[in-house]
Amino acid sequence: MKGSIKKVGKSLAVATLALSIFSTPFSINPATAAKPDQAGKFEVDLRIMGTTDIHTHLVNYDYYKDAPTDEYGLAKTATLIKQARAEAKNSLLFDNGDLIQGNPLGDYKAKVDVLEDGEVHPVFEAMSLLGYDAATLGNHEFNYGLEFLDEVLDDAPMPYVNANVFKDDGDSNPSNDVNYFKPYQIINKKVKDNSGKTQVIKVGVIGVVPPQIMTWDKANLEGKVITKDIVKSVETNIPKMKKEGADLIIVLAHTGMGDAGYKEMDF
Repeated sequence: MKGSIKKVGKSLAVATLALSIFSTPFSINPATAAKPDQAGKFEVDLRIMGTTDIHTHLVNYDYYKDAPTDEYGLAKTATLIKQARAEAKNSLLFDNGDLIQGNPLGDYKAKVDVLEDGEVHPVFEAMSLLGYDAATLGNHEFNYGLEFLDEVLDDAPMPYVNANVFKDDGDSNPSNDVNYFKPYQIINKKVKDNSGKTQVIKVGVIGVVPPQIMTWDKANLEGKVITKDIVKSVETNIPKMKKEGADLIIVLAHTGMGDAGYKEMDF
C-alpha cells in the first residue's frame, strides 16, 4: 500500500492542552487488510486527532488561583473532539502523553489518596468517555516513579505504547534488551470507505519519549530502565508492524513540534 498525507486539517490548541486534527485520504489493498470478501482497492477518508499535555486538567479550573479558567480543561476539549468527529466519516483519537501529572489532582492521587490496585485513575475515568484508540507516555509520566506508573497503566481504557524505554539488565549487550512497555499496537479499526461500505483497516501505533527522562527523573529511573534513540527505535519496529499487516502507521512522539515539514513516504 502507498500511504501519504495529502492535506492537513486545522490545528486547535488550548494553552497546555492541545487538540490536533489531521485529515488524510489513502488507498488500501485488501490483500493486506482484514477484508477477505472484498476485491480490488478501496479509498478511505480518515481524520486523525490527538491530545497532548493534559496534565490532569480535567475541567477548566485553576486550582492554584481557585478560579475558573478558559486556558485549559479536557471538558472543553471534549467539545472540540465531538465537533471534529461529527465532521468526518472516520476518525482516530490518540493521546500523546504528559497526562497524570501537572496539577493538585495529579499530586493527590500519587501522594495523598494513593491509587490502589484495581482503581482507575480519575483522568482515565474521564478519557474513557471519549473513546481513545491508543496513547503514549510523556516525560512527566515518570515523575512519580515506575511503580506508580505501572499501577496507573494497569487500568488504562486504551492501549499504551512506547518503543524506546527498556529494562535495565545491567549488561552492555544491546541485542538482548527488553522493552519495558509494549512498543506498538495493531488496531483493527472499522471504517466506512468512500463507497459507503464497511471495511476493517489495520492501524499500527507506536510511541516514543525523550531519552532525557534518564536525566530529568534520574532518582526514579536509574538502575531500572534505559532509553534508546527515538528514530532508531521506531525504524526497528516499522518492519514488524508491516509484517503484521499494518495499513497505516501512526507515530506518537512526545517530542514537541518543530518547523520542519514532512516528506511523503511509501509504505
